[in-house]
Amino acid sequence: MFKLNVGAVAAATFTALSLVGMNVLAADAPSRNARDLKDNSCKDVMRLSGQDRDVALAVAHGYVLGKKGTTQYEIDKLAQITDQFIDYCLDNPKENALAAFEKLAK
Repeated sequence: MFKLNVGAVAAATFTALSLVGMNVLAADAPSRNARDLKDNSCKDVMRLSGQDRDVALAVAHGYVLGKKGTTQYEIDKLAQITDQFIDYCLDNPKENALAAFEKLAK
């Protein structure tokens, strides 16, 4: 089972939430580099490595927290959801990554 450093998850989540907030305020119109979280499959996320995967997972955590209307989180719970997501995606690479993450993070 994949284990993340709890401090790294917290730092990446905080960073992602901060960057997403700043980018939303600064964004005027979508550029050619614009991406949609809903377009990624589990396989796309699993192909990422190192810090890229950490950032993608932190953004997913931030997205789910935002949908719940909260900024509070438990680091151990985030790590558990991340592990479950990775296991799920390894078994279901064609599934939509964001939908799978939302289902696991309920």
